[in-house]
Amino acid sequence: MEEKYRIMVVDDERIVREAIADGIAWEDYGITLAAAAGNALEALDYLKDNEADLILVDIQMPVMNGLELQKKVRSLRPDTDFIVLSGYAEFAWAQEAMRCGAKDYLLKPVNEESLLEAVQKCKKERESRKFMDSIREKLEPEDGASGSVQIYSYSHTVNEILRYIEEEIDNEDLSLKWISANRMFMTENYLSKTFRKEVGKKFSAYLLERRMTLAMQLLVKEQGGSIQDIARRCGYGNNAQYFSSMFKKYTGYTPTEYRNYIRKTQKI
Repeated sequence: MEEKYRIMVVDDERIVREAIADGIAWEDYGITLAAAAGNALEALDYLKDNEADLILVDIQMPVMNGLELQKKVRSLRPDTDFIVLSGYAEFAWAQEAMRCGAKDYLLKPVNEESLLEAVQKCKKERESRKFMDSIREKLEPEDGASGSVQIYSYSHTVNEILRYIEEEIDNEDLSLKWISANRMFMTENYLSKTFRKEVGKKFSAYLLERRMTLAMQLLVKEQGGSIQDIARRCGYGNNAQYFSSMFKKYTGYTPTEYRNYIRKTQKI
């Protein structure tokens, strides 16, 4: 089941708060309204025992303003994102909130279309971060392992296919047709049906997954390595441009963007 993206609205103006919380069909966009609070203290009380992925917060509130709330939440739940809502008079505060890590700021009165666009952008960024973090976990070798794919208890035929994938991963011509003609001498159709039945995916999808995983491993381990060399070692020959387009389609990042993302997160 897809994990819900949870937002929280914090605004002391009841009309504004209710318009945002109840006036938008958040569920239609895969978003759950976690809570709506009338001030920062209510918000902090809620966050002691609950989580929110994104908080939409008014910058100007009594007792504790939105900027102060943002700083306190950072220490309580550092993974929470913020979008600040401000009037023209509080623009300097909004700028300070952005410097403290807020994802965006919107001027009041808030336009529903602009608000949805900003929230969905934050949602997409979080999904991307989670995806990249899960990839990083997969790439971390255990007990000095080389990082190569584990051969599971499949049939001898499928295990042989998996072995040839690892041995020939840099081969531009690698395919079931190539394995059939050069290694296993069984019909391509038989190999295809057997592989898909046992592994649960097409050979082409599995090969792409392995090549992309290898590419991510190399981008992490060899920070100074050229994209062209990594493309060649992952089976894309001299076609670094095609490799880059496939990598972006698979991960949402270009190889360079992914490498920069890893560098940034390693410093945190």
